[in-house]
Amino acid sequence: MDFTIERNTLLKPLGHIYSIVERRNTIPILSNVLIETNSSKVSFTATDMDMDIVETARCIVSTQGKVTVSAHTLYDIVRKLTDGSEISIKLIDTNLELSAGKSKFILPTLPVDDYPIMSEIENVSKFFIQSVDLASLIDNTKFAISLEETRYYLNGIFFHVPDANKDKLRAVATDGHRLAQAEIPLPNGAENIPSIILPRKAVGEIRKLTDLTDGSVEIIISDTKAKFIFPNTILTTKLIDGTFPDYQRVIPKENLNKLMVSKSEFSKAIDRVSTVSIEKSRAVKLSLINNLLSLNVSSHDLGNASEELEIDYNNDNLEIGFNAKYLLDIAAQIQGKEIEILLSDSSSPALITDPDQDGVIFVLMPMRV
Repeated sequence: MDFTIERNTLLKPLGHIYSIVERRNTIPILSNVLIETNSSKVSFTATDMDMDIVETARCIVSTQGKVTVSAHTLYDIVRKLTDGSEISIKLIDTNLELSAGKSKFILPTLPVDDYPIMSEIENVSKFFIQSVDLASLIDNTKFAISLEETRYYLNGIFFHVPDANKDKLRAVATDGHRLAQAEIPLPNGAENIPSIILPRKAVGEIRKLTDLTDGSVEIIISDTKAKFIFPNTILTTKLIDGTFPDYQRVIPKENLNKLMVSKSEFSKAIDRVSTVSIEKSRAVKLSLINNLLSLNVSSHDLGNASEELEIDYNNDNLEIGFNAKYLLDIAAQIQGKEIEILLSDSSSPALITDPDQDGVIFVLMPMRV
């Protein structure tokens, strides 16, 4: 193998793939990237056995071939080379030689035949989705993905076509304390897709790739795997093998106490008063009286804080506590200037909506303060 590539052209795919490779791995080959050249392109493959990414770039190929080499070492070397430099990469015996200008590196390799390749997807459904729509579904839900490994079926985003609304593609995530739901018009070809739970790590990588794509993304789904085809990049991931809970049961249907508040003022006020909250609970009490919202935080060690906001509210007086961080996470997803919060009583979950985004709702469990 022998090829030449411009430094920035090489850095871009390495920057994508190295993030899924663990620096310390009990299986040495999984720390490597598989490099393969054809007539005018080079492909880079990285895997953690649950997900793999294949990215291609244009280069000048003198001799075709394939090799595996440490992903992090290669990325660190290329990152430190001079911007715009030409990099020559060739396989000499069992070592990879990389040279640029007066710099030269000799890197050990591992056998290509030992590199694991994820099997092809069978019994598939295929459809295309606009990159901006995929990004929107992820942004509105990923913050609510559970980090608790014991409830593994909550460690991702649930994508499905809801039974009661078959013209929508819906994404849902919850960690038991909060729930986020977003939906878009059902893309052509997605009518019969299986319901899937996309793992948290894959969600993060896919979201990065959507920022680099203006057009559509092809998605291929089976019961056990999903493939996302971007220009120059293909990401394949295993799906979470589990049953997502019946989330519809926790979405309030009769929250009649409605308040409208400025997103900017609400977020800033929550952030200010939570400065004195205990990091573990971060509890903030919301008190509603006529058109006034009072925010209160009390901490034995750090002191007290309060702030009042003028709001649009003409319902029953109400006091309710929430986790300040969870409120801020939800507010960050609101695209409009106002947040709509629907409440029932002090012990029931809140329903939060974005007047500027159809189909986007958030549910937040209260906490005792």
